[in-house]
Amino acid sequence: MLAPRKRPLPLLAALTFTLVIFFYHHHVDRIYLQWSSTSELLPHKLPANNTLGFGAVVVVSAPESPRLHSLLQAAAVTDLALTIPSQPEWTEGDVRRFRNGQDKDVQKGSILAWMGHHNALQWFLDSGLETALILEDDVDWDIRLRSIQIPLAASAARTMLPPAKRSSRFRKTDAKHIQYWGDPKSWDLLYLGHCGDYFNEVTYEGLVPAEKPFNLTDLPHVVYADPSLPNRDELHPFTQSLFEALRMPAHSRAFHRSKFPLCSFGYAVTRPAAERLLSDLAPPKLSPKGAKAFDVALLHACSKGSKTPSPTPQENPKPHPDPKLRHKYASPGLRCWTVNSELFHHMPGASQIAQIGQVMGEKVGIPPVDLAGQTQVANRNQTPNIGCGFWNGEFSFDDDDVVRLEYLQELGRAGKCWEETEA
Repeated sequence: MLAPRKRPLPLLAALTFTLVIFFYHHHVDRIYLQWSSTSELLPHKLPANNTLGFGAVVVVSAPESPRLHSLLQAAAVTDLALTIPSQPEWTEGDVRRFRNGQDKDVQKGSILAWMGHHNALQWFLDSGLETALILEDDVDWDIRLRSIQIPLAASAARTMLPPAKRSSRFRKTDAKHIQYWGDPKSWDLLYLGHCGDYFNEVTYEGLVPAEKPFNLTDLPHVVYADPSLPNRDELHPFTQSLFEALRMPAHSRAFHRSKFPLCSFGYAVTRPAAERLLSDLAPPKLSPKGAKAFDVALLHACSKGSKTPSPTPQENPKPHPDPKLRHKYASPGLRCWTVNSELFHHMPGASQIAQIGQVMGEKVGIPPVDLAGQTQVANRNQTPNIGCGFWNGEFSFDDDDVVRLEYLQELGRAGKCWEETEA
């Protein structure tokens, strides 16, 4: 009698595994795209994590800043994890070297702010993280930031900047490489906080018309609904004018390539972008023809990169001018995108730059955007373009009042504002 034939289980298992691998690699793109498009169509998005989908949320804040306590309270209510790198005690010599002989139209406060941003960017590069959101310490945001606003904005970003496809299902996903805001190789800077991207300059009279009427059709963009955005007549007057010109639907934001972004309240960067800002796009030394404030340097960097497509094709029509650096940097400037209207705006009141300027005897005026919004701030008792923010103190709490803090946290998780709970 013949002995029973043994089944070659190891060989069969190996063959099956090989077939599975082949099938997966053959269909990985289709499987990924199907998953991606399905998830983005869901009306309700999952809340963002406590770093809002970036590697870290890094705060630019001077030592002993009086604005830090209110910022930390807002972060506690929203359950945000903030990183606040310590700043050096900069000397007059540091300021003089940065000034580099440029005295005209240069405020000391602007130089100190610029060095503060450099300090935050250097911390980010030293951290090894892939992306970071940089915030100034006087920003305000909506209590529904994590539950509603960021998930919607990030979904819009992924629509325009699709996450890179994984080459293997079995490859581990590094926590540093989460593509919540799309493929970080496709963008350099995201304006989540600003004092307006009005498509052109603004004056005390309002928006300066361009040769061609303002429109979104000439820009890569997506318009998305956001129920947390204030009513049109409650938006900043300049934002109202822009949105009317763009024919934006009510309670909707746009995610678009940046046109003329102002201020640097809240911007996200990738590692290559941070390197460029520290080295050649916003270097630590003023020049005769260069920007005299950090936010203006950002604006110039975005302008230089506006002709580079984002995402950037292999046949790049507007690459970095140095062929030796093109493997690392895609553009002469930065590929910038704007969330419009903004998710972060500076709290009403004099800026630290203005306060330092007054002490130094410098001539300080109110910027056009701030002046135009003053009446509305008084009437709404809210920061411009923020629907349910922290500036008015409604969400403040005693530092030892855990019960109230937990109540406020639950309010934010539920995506509710005071008015909605009282209705």
